[in-house]
Amino acid sequence: MLFSNIVILTQSTSFLTGPIAKAFGVIMNTIYDLFSSIGMGSLGYSIILFTIIIRLLMLPLAIKQQKSMIGMQKIQPQLKKIQDKYKNKKDAESQNKMRMEMSQLYQQHNVSPFGGCLPLLIQFPIIMSLFAVLRNIPAYIESIKALYISIIASIKTVPGFENILDGMNNVAKTPKVNNFDPTIDNKIVDLLGKLSTSEWNTFKEHFVSVGEKITPVIDKITEVNYFLGINLADKPNLMSIAILIPVLNVIVQFLVSKTTMSANSKNMDEKQAATNKTMMYTMPLITVFFVITMPAGLGLYWLTSSTFQLVQQIVINKHLKKDAK
Repeated sequence: MLFSNIVILTQSTSFLTGPIAKAFGVIMNTIYDLFSSIGMGSLGYSIILFTIIIRLLMLPLAIKQQKSMIGMQKIQPQLKKIQDKYKNKKDAESQNKMRMEMSQLYQQHNVSPFGGCLPLLIQFPIIMSLFAVLRNIPAYIESIKALYISIIASIKTVPGFENILDGMNNVAKTPKVNNFDPTIDNKIVDLLGKLSTSEWNTFKEHFVSVGEKITPVIDKITEVNYFLGINLADKPNLMSIAILIPVLNVIVQFLVSKTTMSANSKNMDEKQAATNKTMMYTMPLITVFFVITMPAGLGLYWLTSSTFQLVQQIVINKHLKKDAK
């Protein structure tokens, strides 16, 4: 299974992504509390607003990356002329001259061959931190974690609860909790936080003796996870309305690829244009593959993020047309 080796932690402890994830967790926790205070305690609203806020924070990087890509494409014909000029000259002196001329061209147009890569490198730990938060919501939203702690307090009164939890972790269809210890509350939260609807039903069967205490709390967790008729804790399937999430992701990702290619196609050669066209059709397929294997909550994040990116690209394209005129 694609995500079978993902390590689930109560909170990310990675040197780079851990602190960023904690900061994002504070934002997510604040947003959820805000919606809860006005009677909109669904996780879906929190994920959407959280995604929009993070995308706005990353907007300067995205614009810089786009400008760099367009700048590099504008000088491609001139770069090719320089490369053709020294095509058959492999000696060190000629190669140095070629690099010098290319460097002067970059300076003249205020672009860098690495300008498009740097924002991507900066965004990578940010994206990984986002996934750390969204993959383990109870670890970052205090009021949701409190629901799980309430369940844990009840099941710990059941003799042999440790063996039951160990067994559930070992047969889990979703990623197993790394170094699971049924005596540590946070590890149990990690396990319970990834249970699907069917796995919750199995869980209740194991703890019938405390059913009256845990069932209302589980129902509350289910209520929190439901958004527009979709359980964000479950993976999308063909027989539920949740299939709309991967379907919409494919459509939006295709439109994102198409608008991006439209913005960057003016100065492309045939090879680059063919590569971009291939990407325009393959990226949506890659997206749907990932979204189907994830809980719907992560799919909702991806959909919101892609929709933001689409609007962003349309606005950028309009500005580029104005500049061209």
